[in-house]
Amino acid sequence: MYDEIINNLKQQISNEELDELKNHNLHLGIFTEPYLTYMLDGKKTIESRFSKNKILPYNQICKDDIILVKKSSGDVLAYFTIKDILFFDLSKTKIDEIKFNYSKQLCVGEDFWKNKQNSNYATLIVIDKIVKLNPFHINKRGMQTWIKLN
Repeated sequence: MYDEIINNLKQQISNEELDELKNHNLHLGIFTEPYLTYMLDGKKTIESRFSKNKILPYNQICKDDIILVKKSSGDVLAYFTIKDILFFDLSKTKIDEIKFNYSKQLCVGEDFWKNKQNSNYATLIVIDKIVKLNPFHINKRGMQTWIKLN
């Protein structure tokens, strides 16, 4: 999948930009609507991942990493750089504290928080710069919503 993505990026960005991307850890995040559109429009400035177990990207991502943005059941549409990352163990930090501090930047409502109540871990990724791409298809199989590519 990594080579497939790099080959698609070669056709869209400069060699300098491509080399810069290759020098960082690349992740593929799967995004759903309406959050995807909010992110691409610059309204959503923090991406979150909540989980019961310590799975990607929890404690496995850092500020220098690059996130490729793939629409659920669709194409890769963009990538973004990271301004900051926050990891939360929800046995130590109340989810209501995250809700109070970050709901606006996450662009989420009450239903979102109800669905996350049984989570044990949270990763908040502050989006620095988002770069839109000409959409391209990749052969991704499986149900993972986050994949570390290299």
